[in-house]
Amino acid sequence: MQKDFVPRHRVFGTNEDASLKGLVEGIIMLRSLFGFALFAAVLSAGSQSGAQTAARAAKPSPSHTKAVPPNPADFVGSETCETCHAEVAKNFATNPHSKLALKHGGAGATCESCHGPGKAHVESGGDVNKILQFSSATPKLIDDTCLTCHAGSHANFERTTHGAEGVSCVNCHSSHSPKTDTNLLKAPEPALCYGCHTETKAQFAQPFHHKVDEGLMKCSDCHNPHGTFNDKLQKTSADQNAVCTKCHAETAGPFVYEHPPLKTEGCVSCHFPHGSPNPRLLTRSNVNSLCLQCHTASQNFTAPGTPSFHNQANQYQACTNCHTQIHGSNASNIFFK
Repeated sequence: MQKDFVPRHRVFGTNEDASLKGLVEGIIMLRSLFGFALFAAVLSAGSQSGAQTAARAAKPSPSHTKAVPPNPADFVGSETCETCHAEVAKNFATNPHSKLALKHGGAGATCESCHGPGKAHVESGGDVNKILQFSSATPKLIDDTCLTCHAGSHANFERTTHGAEGVSCVNCHSSHSPKTDTNLLKAPEPALCYGCHTETKAQFAQPFHHKVDEGLMKCSDCHNPHGTFNDKLQKTSADQNAVCTKCHAETAGPFVYEHPPLKTEGCVSCHFPHGSPNPRLLTRSNVNSLCLQCHTASQNFTAPGTPSFHNQANQYQACTNCHTQIHGSNASNIFFK
């Protein structure tokens, strides 16, 4: 008589079955232990997170901590400063800071607005450690002091290359002995900028250059040294065109047929911005070589290659002899007119 079939995984009568049963029980035990360990780890992490959150709540962030205002009794007034610093005070009468103070009834920018309260400095007989000296202060402290008033017009300074590299306000400006009538600069442009940007000075010495050394342009016509959201501290759009078309308006467009590099790479795809050994500040001495950088049959370029009948060595001396409207055209998709 045939016995009823019983699945082996339900029977634990043999030695093999006993081993299988022990394996199953072991797996169940490991799962239980792992679950307990995981629960304990989560509980511990939650406790630590709660403690850290409570600690942060008890100790306010430095960025949200308000500076303690100085005691008005610690100010001695500009008249007291003049008794020792007569030479500085003599020139300060024509300074924009002093004029601003007069407009506000003497309560505007005075000596102690920048150098801090002077009472301890005076009572100590002129101890230089008792007052803020810009000549020995850190760039961060100098910038924070100046931005107390000038943050509105120079809100991005700390994000700029100048601010990040520790170029402080007093590297370019002098409150007491400026060399320019505006902006209190330590030297006129471009000499001031050339003090650090020596490579740019060499570029403006090229045969073809923007007329900066001649005094017809200034570095600050194109750049904002106090910061912009664009590369190279440029005053206008990130594609570098608007700062150029401010003067070169004929290339601004918009055109029916645009030259794509102008919108993708900007003017500097073909021109050097400061100076060049080539006419029109071109990056190549030969116009054909410049165009062929893109217009060469290649799987890496989407620009059309040159037609087979273009024998540039004999007949066609420059691409722009025919493609005259190279910056863009309203009549020809190949920039003939």
